Amino acid sequence: MRKIALTVITLVIAVLMALSGFIFYAGMVQKRTNAAASWIRSSQTTTNQARTIGTLDYKSTAGIKDYLLSNGHTNLMEQQLQDSILGMLLRLTGNPHNTPAQQQRLQAIQQQLIQRRHTKHHIISTANENPEEARQMVLSPDFRQQGRSLQEIITSYIRTEQQELVQRIDKDSSYTTYSFWFTIILSTLTLTLLVGESRYIFKLLIRIRTWSNQLLKSEQSFRRLAEEAEPMIFKCSLDGYFTYVSPRSEEITGYSNTTLTGKHCSLLLEDDEFKRMQRFYKHQLSNGDEYSSLQLEILTRAGKKKWVEQLTSIITGDDGKKEFECIVKDIDQEYRKNESIQYLQRRLEAILDYMPSMMFVKDMSGNYLLVNNRFMEVMQVRQEDIVGKTDADLHYPWVSRYTGICRQVMITGIREKMEETLTVNNKTYHFLLTVFPLRNTNHEMIGICCLGQDLTEKTLYLQQEKEARKKAEEAQKSQETFLANMSHEIRTPMNGIVGMTQLLLQEHTLSVVQQEYVTAIQRSASTLLVIINEILDFSKIKAGKLELVIEPFNLHEAINSAFFPLQLLAREKGLNFSARIHENIPANLLGDEVRLNQVLTNLIENAIKFTSEGHVTVTVTLVSADKDHSGIRIGFKVEDSGIGIPSDKTEVIFESFSQSHKGNSRHFGGTGLGLTICQHLIDLQNGMLKVDSTPGKGSVFYFELPFTKDPFPRQRSAAPAEGTPQQPLLGKTILVVEDNRINQQVAYYTLKKGGCASVDVVDSGMAALEILTVKSYNCIIMDLQMPGMDGYETTRAIRNNGINTSIIAVTASALDGEKERCLQAGMNDYVSKPFQKEELFRKIQASASNDANTNPMPSPEPTPSPAQQPDSSPVASGTTSPAQQQPTQNERPPISFDDIYLMMQKDEVKMILEDLVLYMPDYITRLRQHIEEGNWTEVGSISHQLKGNLGYVCMYEAVQLAHEINRSVVFDPNYEELSRKAARMEELFNRYKPDIEAHIATFTAPPAM
Repeated sequence: MRKIALTVITLVIAVLMALSGFIFYAGMVQKRTNAAASWIRSSQTTTNQARTIGTLDYKSTAGIKDYLLSNGHTNLMEQQLQDSILGMLLRLTGNPHNTPAQQQRLQAIQQQLIQRRHTKHHIISTANENPEEARQMVLSPDFRQQGRSLQEIITSYIRTEQQELVQRIDKDSSYTTYSFWFTIILSTLTLTLLVGESRYIFKLLIRIRTWSNQLLKSEQSFRRLAEEAEPMIFKCSLDGYFTYVSPRSEEITGYSNTTLTGKHCSLLLEDDEFKRMQRFYKHQLSNGDEYSSLQLEILTRAGKKKWVEQLTSIITGDDGKKEFECIVKDIDQEYRKNESIQYLQRRLEAILDYMPSMMFVKDMSGNYLLVNNRFMEVMQVRQEDIVGKTDADLHYPWVSRYTGICRQVMITGIREKMEETLTVNNKTYHFLLTVFPLRNTNHEMIGICCLGQDLTEKTLYLQQEKEARKKAEEAQKSQETFLANMSHEIRTPMNGIVGMTQLLLQEHTLSVVQQEYVTAIQRSASTLLVIINEILDFSKIKAGKLELVIEPFNLHEAINSAFFPLQLLAREKGLNFSARIHENIPANLLGDEVRLNQVLTNLIENAIKFTSEGHVTVTVTLVSADKDHSGIRIGFKVEDSGIGIPSDKTEVIFESFSQSHKGNSRHFGGTGLGLTICQHLIDLQNGMLKVDSTPGKGSVFYFELPFTKDPFPRQRSAAPAEGTPQQPLLGKTILVVEDNRINQQVAYYTLKKGGCASVDVVDSGMAALEILTVKSYNCIIMDLQMPGMDGYETTRAIRNNGINTSIIAVTASALDGEKERCLQAGMNDYVSKPFQKEELFRKIQASASNDANTNPMPSPEPTPSPAQQPDSSPVASGTTSPAQQQPTQNERPPISFDDIYLMMQKDEVKMILEDLVLYMPDYITRLRQHIEEGNWTEVGSISHQLKGNLGYVCMYEAVQLAHEINRSVVFDPNYEELSRKAARMEELFNRYKPDIEAHIATFTAPPAM
């Protein structure tokens, strides 16, 4: 034992000596390494600071160039950059590792920076007075030479720092080498001592090994079972009968250990699985394998299938017979999970094989691991000829083309793309090849994959699209040229026609009929000129020939003129329309009032059109102004809560014939030219237009326009004071049931001016019934002829629902017995259109003041006005004053606006007349179309509406024609007669339409100077 102890002590001393040597070596290496790392970090910081000075100087120079190029509109960060450069220079100067050579170069850098700073300051000062001279200074060779000199000094300083770092590293390397050899010598001496004293230890190890082998054989079976005996252990004879089963068997099989003992193992297996197990273990016995592992699908007592793994060893029992000793693990969840993964893998392989793109996969050695069917089909190869081989083993033409890009991706690990054109069997393919790296979970590259996307159809489509676009552009140019030429070719003869008709009208020898013909020619020519101008408006914009008219105008009047007709449109949709003009904006300006009105109207109409609920707000602000306000810039903001515009469509909406969504033209109407014209008009006036929108929340259109203050504003004569309007219907609530837009507006404004607290308008009988279920009124104004449910049916339905509200019929019909039919249907009174507001007010008062249950008879009404008379004999109205009596047939003017002024105020008259000009042509066109089709029901309905609408301007002959058409439809429709009368009505309206437009123009015409 003493020998063993001495040997062990000697070995311990030797090991301690070796460890001491290595510890000393490791400590010195660590110390030197830390010092070198610190020096490297310091050197890197110094290098970065020097380079940062150069970078900041470059940014300073670039900022000055941007400042000069933008004419001073960009922010100049010169002072901040110079402060940063000074801070970096101070840090470099304070570096304790600087050598004298580096200090000398730092002083040179400092002098060069001072010179550069002085030069830049001089350039910036010059830019405020002479920008062009400042640009020349920046581009001068001296200024560039200063920059190059500074960069060269900085580079020299960095090179000196790097040389110092290399010398220090070489010194540390030499010291480390000496320490290493010292440690090696010490270790060699220690190993020599160990070899000399290891003889006894070797003999002792031989004995220990012998003892270990004896123990290993006796404990082998026990250890194996102890390591693997997780859920179930059993023993069985070679013919398959259980001799021992552990108590854990019930958790896996459902059978207790006592039940299984003595039973045959086929109890837990189906026939096919049992035969497979027999073959496996017979093979193990024949080969003499001591251990085996097999996965089986057993049947539990509950009849459920479960996968287990069975580890089997062949042992010799106490009686000397061989038997199986098995350990069974439950692997059902893991097996089924792996099976699912394998299923998905097979599906993935099937997808890859039948995907339309080519694909191949390589490992990092360049071996092909996978090629799909599309690749083999295009390249005319077989899978067995490719998989497992490298590019060097293949001799196909495509190999050399793909080798370079694959090698590049393997080296850089960055995805690469290339286009490939192949011709196979006289068919040309276009592919986009994308080669990208494949990485494992540790982000290590394990191979590459190449996908070839088939662009054949897309390439052909793009070629066809390019040709189509070229043809479309040529067609558009041809169209613009054609319109521009037609503008000249049509307007020239039209001007001649207008001029000659004017000369003819000055001749006194013309008869009345000839004067009428010449007047018709003049008006038709003037109308045609207006139409041509409107059609060519967009063409002028595209051709750059649209000119602005700079004239004095009143901003408030122009804006109010644009807002007024849009307020009712917003009100009809139930929108909250508001406008605000800041008080600091001058009213009298010089500019193009017509184009401003055009832009405002278009944007507000769009906001109302695309807003179903919420608000439309217009704000006018003063953006900027000169000291004396001679030149100002005004901002106009139109905000709505409508459907909004997607962010990717905000540029598309300003293109010709484009909208934000393909369905907008179908749902909201429009051609998509409005915003295009607005954009061009604003650009033409040196303005700006932008949009900010969120889908589902609304849009904000904002534009700015420059104007000039009018130095000589015109003095406008004060309007005559009007008396306070009477309000006989103060506080009453009225429901108007009318399908005609113009009649709706007339009734609405007439009743509101009469003092009504609330006037609701619906366009059908069904809508009237729905609103009457939730709201009550003092009186109902009912139109008789409406599509669907007419006024009679609506009145009967109202009475059947137990509603006794007074109902007054308002209709343009003049058929005999019309009044009696109204009373029989349950109405309380009857008024003819166009009505006198005093008469309507009186009947509303009389009907609403009586008890509705008594159904009072209407009071005697005056004789209908000539517009409603079946014949043309003049009859004085019973309620009309002598000044208001209608003239006889010979004394009647062809058109008069007196009656409409008796019903509503001046601003409302303008809107009604504008609607007449806008909607009457469509009504008359529909009337003639229905006459052609023989649709007499629609003919009667439209002619009924035309009587009332044309009666507002006392177009007596046209009203009489509409009345005769309406009567003829009821009694004896005659196609030729009705067609002639409709044509005559259209002729009359077109003849006097310029008079209506001229009257509308008087509302906004500037006063005479």
